[in-house]
Parts: sequence; structure tokens; C-alpha cells
Amino acid sequence: MTREAAEVPMGLVIDDTARDPSSKIWYALPDSFVDVPIEALDPEPGSEHETYLVQALALILEAAPEDQRDRYTGALRDVRFMAKQMRSEGVIACSLGMHYADDGSSASSVFTVALTDIEWAPAKVTAARAVSLRESAENVGLLTLPGGRPAAISDTMITMPALEGVPGHEVYQCNLYIPAPSGTQLGVLTLSTTAVGSRTHYRDLMEGIAHTVSFHDPLPEIERVARGDAAGGPGGTANDIASDFG
Repeated sequence: MTREAAEVPMGLVIDDTARDPSSKIWYALPDSFVDVPIEALDPEPGSEHETYLVQALALILEAAPEDQRDRYTGALRDVRFMAKQMRSEGVIACSLGMHYADDGSSASSVFTVALTDIEWAPAKVTAARAVSLRESAENVGLLTLPGGRPAAISDTMITMPALEGVPGHEVYQCNLYIPAPSGTQLGVLTLSTTAVGSRTHYRDLMEGIAHTVSFHDPLPEIERVARGDAAGGPGGTANDIASDFG
């Protein structure tokens, strides 16, 4: 990640992917999240990336305790499977977050972004339809984003089954549905966290993230405002982004 301290105030961090000309969606995350390179974890067979991944996994297994290598092998296999599964479902970005829960314990979260092609429909219809089709969706709401763009939000509790060495537990999941201006794509942003006691906080967080989502490159405007070239003085856009997170 790159810190544009001289150009963007308030310590705003711009990920390198934001400057990728092939990017299709932009959004802001709190700094407690770290990107997971899902494409690198699911490389094309025979590609250079697959060679690098195989070498990296070999180094991990070599460093693992001998009596734990089977367990490490299984975990690494599961990670590759999950990456492949996410990509097959249209997930184009994944981030992991580590936070402190209200009781002082640590909590983890996973944030994913999926972008899918859809048949054209009015944006409000698309948002309402998407959230209504979600299984077990609760607390459904409609949002109005900057520019009057519609979106939908819902959340639910999921019970995760017990696995070997890991007891069963509940996970809070919140989903955003944001139609692209073209009407032919839908962005689905999902946050899952073990901090179930803080579900109100995480829903507010997701609503804040929703207000930063853009389907066109916002960086030229952010940097223009940061330089003080726009009305309202320097830092206006960055302050708007910061206020979305409370």
C-alpha cells in the first residue's frame, strides 16, 4: 500500500490497486483491514504465479513442525479452495481485519467485494430485488448514496459448524447491494465478523463504506481537492470519507 501523505491529508492510504486502469469499483476501508491477494492464491495452471505460490507453500511447510505438517497441508489446501470458490462466485477483492471487541478480546473479520453482470433494470429495482433474494436476510433497508444512487443493506447471524480443533460459533454478516450506473452490473460488498456483540457498529461501518463506493475513478477529484484546487478548501473529500466512518 502507498501513503500519499504529501498529496492527501488525514493519513488517507491509497492502495496500489486503486491506480490499476483495469479497476472496476473503488471503495474506502478502515486501516484495520489488510488485502488478501486471492488471484495469487488461485493462479492459472502452469503460470509464473503458480510457480511462485508452490515455492512459497513449500517454504511454509518446511518451516512447520514435523508433527503438524499434515495439518498445515490441509489448511493451505483449504485456503486455495476458498480462493478458487470466491473467484468462481465473482469475488474480485478480499480483505482481512483484526479488531478489539467490546469485551477487550480480539475479533476477526472478512470483507469481500463481488461484481456480477446482470440484466438491465432500474437501479432501485435491482437493489430491492438483490436484497430480497438473499437467504436469511434480516433488517433489510434501502440507502441513498451520493448523487441519489440507490443501494440496499441487510444483515444476519450465521452459525458456523464445529470443525476439527475449532468449536462452533456465530458469525455476524452484513451485505451491501449497489447497482452500477450502467444498470448492467451489481456490486455486492460483504462483511463477516466474529464480533457478534458489536453488530450495530459493523452495520454502521458498512453504511459508511457504501457512501464511498464508486464505479468510476474518484482519485483525480480526491487529489484535486487535496491540493486545494476545488471549492471548499483542501481536505474536503478526505474529510467526507473520514466522516463516513464516524
